[in-house]
Amino acid sequence: MNGLSTKEAPAEAQPPLPTTQIVGIALGVYLAWVVATYLLEGRINLLHQPDSLSWVVYVVVANILIGTVIALFAMQLALKSRLVTLPQLGLRSPDHTLKFGALAIVLGLGFLLFQRLPSLNPVMLLNGFAQVLPISIAEVVVCWAVVGTSIETFTSPWGRMRSAVVGAVVAIFLFGIYHFAHSAPFNEVWMVFFLMIPAIATSLFYFFGRNLYATAIFHNFLGLYGVLQSIDLATFSRPMIPLFVMMLISLAALVGTDLFLRRQVKKVIPHA
Repeated sequence: MNGLSTKEAPAEAQPPLPTTQIVGIALGVYLAWVVATYLLEGRINLLHQPDSLSWVVYVVVANILIGTVIALFAMQLALKSRLVTLPQLGLRSPDHTLKFGALAIVLGLGFLLFQRLPSLNPVMLLNGFAQVLPISIAEVVVCWAVVGTSIETFTSPWGRMRSAVVGAVVAIFLFGIYHFAHSAPFNEVWMVFFLMIPAIATSLFYFFGRNLYATAIFHNFLGLYGVLQSIDLATFSRPMIPLFVMMLISLAALVGTDLFLRRQVKKVIPHA
């Protein structure tokens, strides 16, 4: 034992993982998330047959548990083996998050103002934003932070720009395909391919800004338009507290998982 220091030595870094293994883990998370989405939402046409308990189960299991917490936990080995970094996943400093979060809100509101929304009622918009955000967080975490970053890492020998482009394209494609697991009209072929268009904007925002929180906000504005077009707006005419509770739970899950990963990485990479 070294008697000159009583400080705990940092844990040894994990041995490097094969990049193919990282991609396999990422795709496994994606498939689990898609299957859960189909079983809990698309199979029972939940969007058009609203049931409060079923909606809570779908959001908590498919999007918060699998799509956010487990999905980010799955990147722990990649982080500890230094194949992927926290900034690559979009887990940045509070200052960076505030700056890009503000940009996401400005761009998102600008997008909505140029659309023919069925209503500009602020209560309806806030209800819609709260309902969609837990799902948007899971979509950004799984498709962009987990799968997109894993593909980027796998193709890194091709060069930084090329690998980022490949990761972005794969994320866009898988985001579209995942909608086959949803209720109509989102599971229709034309809609699946149409949704890949706004996903291009999400990919640009994520891979240029590299901020998970800000990308989720920006992506949520894009998704809000489609959801408001497909639901009964009369149900959104008054504040719906359960939607805001679920939104806060999803944000807490994201922040909690973020902090956990930071602590785990600090154990093996003290200056990360």
